[in-house]
This record gives sequence, structure tokens and C-alpha cells, in this order.
Amino acid sequence: MKADTSGFLYPEVDTKLCIECGACTLACPIITKIKKEATNDIHAYIMQNLNETIRKESTSGGAFSSIAETIIDMGGVVFGAAFSSDFVVRHTYVETKEELAIFRNSKYVQSEIGCTFQEVKKFLKDDRWVCYSGTPCQIHGLFGYLGNINKNRLITVDLVCHCVPSPLIFRKYVDYQKKHVGTFDNLVFRDKKLGYSYSTMALYRGKECTYRNGSESDLWFRAFLHGFCDRESCSSCKAQEWPRHSDITIWDCFVVRKIDKDFDDNLGTTSVVTWSDKGLSLIQRCKNVKKNKVPATIFRHKIEREHFDDLMIVNKEQMYYDAHILDSDAFFKKYLPISTKIKVRRILRILLFKSGFYNIVKRIIR
Repeated sequence: MKADTSGFLYPEVDTKLCIECGACTLACPIITKIKKEATNDIHAYIMQNLNETIRKESTSGGAFSSIAETIIDMGGVVFGAAFSSDFVVRHTYVETKEELAIFRNSKYVQSEIGCTFQEVKKFLKDDRWVCYSGTPCQIHGLFGYLGNINKNRLITVDLVCHCVPSPLIFRKYVDYQKKHVGTFDNLVFRDKKLGYSYSTMALYRGKECTYRNGSESDLWFRAFLHGFCDRESCSSCKAQEWPRHSDITIWDCFVVRKIDKDFDDNLGTTSVVTWSDKGLSLIQRCKNVKKNKVPATIFRHKIEREHFDDLMIVNKEQMYYDAHILDSDAFFKKYLPISTKIKVRRILRILLFKSGFYNIVKRIIR
């Protein structure tokens, strides 16, 4: 796998070693469409982890941590995306509940799969339970790789995914923050210090927060939400559909107030849909959770792929070229400048939050 000029990884075939067996074509979920296993029934829930620390560390309601803990209680292993020490997002696995913390909180950048598909196959052959979480396309890729191997002990969890932004541009962002904020050892994409309804990007040095900004002004939040550096294939994603190929799909429940006001405590709630008997059984076994069963149809519009036009129109070829030659200050000043309008929006959001009217105004706008 090698990065192209935009920083996304693509497979490169060594033609000297290739024997033209066609295995790669058969494993590709786009060229060779994966058959969906029959689903008897589709079930949906809203869920919250009852462990307050876990829920605060999680992007939404902490449902994945409960799913993962259940797998570990069954003697299994859990795969997910985690930051390396140099802030590269890579898939890895853990075997203890204490280690699950590295998977909490969203990572708004494409992860490197590495050798995790091979590791999944080994664990399944050893008759271990395996939970693999990732974007819908990563789950498709896993199924394509595993082929006809027995997957009875495999639980797949995917997300409602907006897009995957460029790792190259994310490295520019990390470099920019190191210049302006100084060193930090933790980066939290959806920090809940100001509540679930006002998610912020936060940087920490130990327990000290050295930087915090909301989606209206943080450079990476703006890039992500406005399609600034999305992977090109995301605009025609084939993996987001109803029903999904995964066992379980999870995502934010921002409309929780409309579903059940008892869950609306501004600390986060997870929307959950199960597509298989395995997925349903696992959700029913989850402990230490508060959950409410809801009609699955109310979530259909979120599961299926929504069309996203680029809200931020840029010459992508020129932008990625500049990312290679400009330093981070010059790059972001050119493409994501902090305008007066952005500064005003940031001040207004903070004033509304401190006055206690933020959630009311947000609901009115929605």
C-alpha cells in the first residue's frame, strides 16, 4: 500500500511477483460484490453506557465500549482505530477492557489497516470471538479478504460515515498545532467538556487542556465538515446501504430529544441498528447500559448514503500540490483562513453557551 499525492493509500502491484491468479479481483468488494447474508429482522435502539467516565470519553453514548466489553467477556479480541504516538491513525487489537480506551472517541481521518485482516483470520481459525469495527468500506474489505472462512464468531461493527479526509492534510494540521500550541500528547476530536451539543476539538498535555475550539473555527473540523479533503471515492460510496453487510451499525443520535427526552442529558447517545441474529444477540447481552428499542425505519434515511456536494470548492490538484510545498502556516492561511465572520461565529457560540441559551437556539435552527 502506497500513498498517492493526496496522502491516501492505494494498492500497488509488484508485476514481477504477480502470477495473475485473480485473487485480488475476487477479494475486491467493488469489482466482486459481496453477497449479503439473509436477515430475519432488523432492530434499532438508542443506547447509553451507564459508566459516566466511559460515556464522557466516547464520541456519543459509549455503546461500542459495551459491545467490546461483552466480546472480551466471551474470551474474544476487539479491533478498532487508535492513534499512534505520532498521531497516525492505525487499526490494532486489544484483549483487555482496560485497553479499550484507545478506541474511544472518533478519529476524523482514514486509518491504516496494516496487517489486521490477517490477524482476524488467525483468531477466527483459533476459534476466538472477534469484534472488528471500522468504516463500511473497511468492513466490506474484511469480508472480501476472509472469503469463505467460517465467520460465526466474527462480529462486525460499522459507522454511519460522512467521508474519510486526507491523512496528508491531517499531518499538516498536527504540525500547525505543534507550532502554535506547543507539544501535546492527546488529541480529542469530539471533546465533551462543553457538552455533547457543543463538540470541540481539544488538545491535551497530560490532564491540562492546551487548546479548544468548536466546529465553526477549528481548522480540522472545518476541513472535515465542508468536504475540503475527502477521498474521491467517498462521493460514490457503495458500502453505505440498507441493509448493511455488518452485524451492527452505530452513530450519533443528535435527534434523541425527539425519540426519548429521558436520554437527552447532553452527554451523548448512540443510535444502534442490528442487521443479523449475531448482532441482535450481542446487543441484548450488553451489560451496564441504558437502552430503548425504537422502530428501525426512523433511522433509514441516516443509514443510506446521503449525497454530499463539496461545500468548500477548491482546486484539489493544486491544493494537494501546495500541501507538499508550503509549510503548515502558509497552507492553512491560503485555504482555510480565519475570517472575521468565523471569529464572530465563535464569539456568538461561546456567549450563547455561557448564557445557557445555546441548546435552545440550536434546536430552533434544526
